[in-house]
Amino acid sequence: MEQKQNNVASMGEENITKLLLRFSLPATLAMAVMASYNIVDTIFVGRLGSQAIAALSVSFPIQMLLGAIAIGTGVGAASLISRSLGAGKTEDATIAVGQVFLLALLFGLVIMLVNSFFLRPLLLFFGATPEILELTVDYMSVIANGAVLIFLIMMLNHVVRAEGNVILPMQVMIISAVSNIIMDPIFIFVLDMGVRGAAVATILAKIIGVFLMLRHYLTRRSVLHLHLQNLRPNWRIILDIYKVGLPSLFIQMSANISLIIVNRILGEFGYLPIAIMGLVTRFQMFAFMPVLGIAQGLLPIIGFNFGAGKYPRIREALLKGSGAGTVFVTLAGLAFFIFPGFFLRIFSSEEELLSAGVQAVRIMVLMYPLLSAQTNSIIYFQAIGKGTSSLFLSLLRQFLFYLPFIIFMPHYFGLTGIWLATPMADLLAFLVTVILISREFNSRGIPLYVPKEPRCNTR
Repeated sequence: MEQKQNNVASMGEENITKLLLRFSLPATLAMAVMASYNIVDTIFVGRLGSQAIAALSVSFPIQMLLGAIAIGTGVGAASLISRSLGAGKTEDATIAVGQVFLLALLFGLVIMLVNSFFLRPLLLFFGATPEILELTVDYMSVIANGAVLIFLIMMLNHVVRAEGNVILPMQVMIISAVSNIIMDPIFIFVLDMGVRGAAVATILAKIIGVFLMLRHYLTRRSVLHLHLQNLRPNWRIILDIYKVGLPSLFIQMSANISLIIVNRILGEFGYLPIAIMGLVTRFQMFAFMPVLGIAQGLLPIIGFNFGAGKYPRIREALLKGSGAGTVFVTLAGLAFFIFPGFFLRIFSSEEELLSAGVQAVRIMVLMYPLLSAQTNSIIYFQAIGKGTSSLFLSLLRQFLFYLPFIIFMPHYFGLTGIWLATPMADLLAFLVTVILISREFNSRGIPLYVPKEPRCNTR
């Protein structure tokens, strides 16, 4: 127990650089494994034919919805827990753990009911055609019935990290992903279950992950513990969770809505631009893994030190985390800009796609160096409980800048206008973010940037 308490206390005392490394590296590694799993999973399903891939594509927005609920709840709970631990309010943090379990169970029950009564019309609404409807039902019915496991593993991933334990979430994500990769060919091909087999493998992998999380809380391995009395609704804690969590949920949903709108606009130019946008999105996913890993590491550090009133440490963590992320994402952007053809050929050998994709990649990566600071500023506001500010910054980029650009720019610049919309929105969102985050720190009497005093030569 003493060691666990020391891990928590270290967030307010340990060297910031060491803390960032300790919290961010496991998250980055875990996300790299998950990204690899998603690619391998798609390869296996692709062996079943284009209809199977289409079935998974139709299911993707629904899975994004489940993820949005889980991430919103998890981020809100993690912010509350880290702030409570920093302020010495361990009881509130412990209650929050129980509320996360309760919310996961309730959301899982709702999804099961929707699956029982509305799955087919819902899938038709999301674009399932008669040819792939049954395949999509085969896949999503299994996923929906196991939704409670998805909620638990994603929510608890944030909660465990908030108490200072960064190793367990990494272990759980890696073990779940590797288990899924191993089980995929067995259920899809050996047992001849097709796309349903892919879903079964996913849910069984989640069961393994949830078991590891439950063992953590039920065997007293954690700083915080799960008590049965905390499974009763505590509206004060739930409201506090969603004060931060709802904006995060809306942030995730905005990306989903934006993707649907963008694909409809791109479709006016044919299927090729949609394919190119999908590839650039994959590039960004890999380029962003270190940035997101750092952001996940920052959230508990900032939340704890905010609760403890240690604002200079918050500034140091934010600046160092943003600087490190900028280095990674800039190097990735340079690689994509200089060698776009090489990266495009990893996914396709079609010359038409390659020739059109080179211009798109080079335009869309132009503002990559600005993305780390913007991402971490959003995380900062989430960590200190200002969910509305984080929501504003996220929706600012997607809806106030990006969507208007992508709607109107093609009228003047054609397809190139769509590619230009990305760096233009990134630049404007970055400028607004810098203004807001600077005002936030100035209001606390701690300027975000303090220039070094020139050295005086004395003789």
